[in-house]
Amino acid sequence: MKRLNIAMTNVAGLGAIQLTTSLIPALEAVPGLSIGRIYLPDRGPLSAYCRLSPGPVPLATVRRLPNALSRLVECTVGGARFSSAATLLVLGDVPLRTTAPQILFVQTPHILAGLSTAVGLDGVKFRIMRAIFRANAPRVAAFIVQSEVMRDALVKEYRIDPSRVMIVQQPPPEWLRTAPKPPRQARTVGAPLCLFYPAAEYPHKNHKLLNRLALQDWSAVVARLTLTIDKFGDRDDELGLDLVGRLGPAEMLQCYESSDALLFLSTAESYGFPLVEAMWLGLPIVVADRPYARALCGDQALYFDEFDPRKLIDALCDLKGRLDQGWRPDWRDRLAELPKDWTAVADAIAAIAAIAIATPNTNDREV
Repeated sequence: MKRLNIAMTNVAGLGAIQLTTSLIPALEAVPGLSIGRIYLPDRGPLSAYCRLSPGPVPLATVRRLPNALSRLVECTVGGARFSSAATLLVLGDVPLRTTAPQILFVQTPHILAGLSTAVGLDGVKFRIMRAIFRANAPRVAAFIVQSEVMRDALVKEYRIDPSRVMIVQQPPPEWLRTAPKPPRQARTVGAPLCLFYPAAEYPHKNHKLLNRLALQDWSAVVARLTLTIDKFGDRDDELGLDLVGRLGPAEMLQCYESSDALLFLSTAESYGFPLVEAMWLGLPIVVADRPYARALCGDQALYFDEFDPRKLIDALCDLKGRLDQGWRPDWRDRLAELPKDWTAVADAIAAIAAIAIATPNTNDREV
């Protein structure tokens, strides 16, 4: 029986948490795959994860140092704690210095200089992450990414053998797949749009673009924009912003149901779960014109220049005109390219784990 340990000590982002909470139970149910040690973060929703299959009690990682420094130690000299004969699935974007056969799930585009838009202290943090990634990459038997965009960028930047980089796309998160699809609310022709943008307050999520909008142009086309952040600035009321903070599944579904479209401002994504969620629910999508969005949404989304508020207004006016004429996007072809469920995703990763077991590890290299 194949044995797989799982390290998710650094999973903190909303999309990464959704992926993990959908994937790990599916992995635990794969026939012929034994889940061994599960290494948890010390805070957040995943810190309380209870395994569903027989095996050791999950281990919480206690960080006594500041998070960034603790993570640096964990990826280098502290990686020995993850060493064993079992294959190790790392959900955390950076390879570990460990002797275990290692599969790395790469989710953040910031691990790639060509895709990252991080600046300031975040830019410094990601440069350090990229340096550790480059040093530890020879220890990885297989890399998992979510799109061709990420695969090609990873191969180019780190000169990785393309045969070691596997694309595994994901369906909507399990909470959405198992929820009844809400009925679409009737929209009044000519009415301004109600939009939804589910994203945490990270610089690359590009909330700052809203500060550059001309109020008259914006209010003519948008009645409400719901944001999943707690604070924005001094333009909340004049832009019609509804700041709802972090939402649970039921509240997310309610926001999708009451919105005319998903607005996605992000300048950098490896995949973009909200795009998949909106497609699943049949919502129109207005998204920054970036490679990740083109790869996932094809020709059914409306695109705009992520740095130009005028182009955003133009795209929203285009959407409003289409909706007034009865248009709806057709996401069937795009959804057909995704795995049908998380069991299929888990089976794909189990197959990659079998390859990793047979792949010689170059763990004698020094970091």
